[in-house]
Amino acid sequence: MSANNKSASGGHFMLALLFFSVMAGTAILLLITALVVAISELLGSLIWSTLIVGVLFALTATAIYYLSIRGPLEQLRTRLETVYDVARLVKQAYDWVARKFEFLVRLRNEFRRDK
Repeated sequence: MSANNKSASGGHFMLALLFFSVMAGTAILLLITALVVAISELLGSLIWSTLIVGVLFALTATAIYYLSIRGPLEQLRTRLETVYDVARLVKQAYDWVARKFEFLVRLRNEFRRDK
């Protein structure tokens, strides 16, 4: 009974999280739209206000990338390269062992054929 209760609450949590994410995304889009409209009222041009807001968000995204994301991404890339190198070495070792095992099996089969 507790397992059914646990899975049901997990499903409700995921549904609530999904609903929250959709609502937060909608609110952000509405705020950005309101900002564009307010700036267009000041400037008298929807195109210029859209460009200003777009450039503002592009600069903010660039600043966030360089100030906080770039370093961890480089560390992650280094770790992934290490994992790739280890996987390549394991594959090479497996291939070497497989070749030796195949040689021993062929050798054993040759000795059995001779008898």
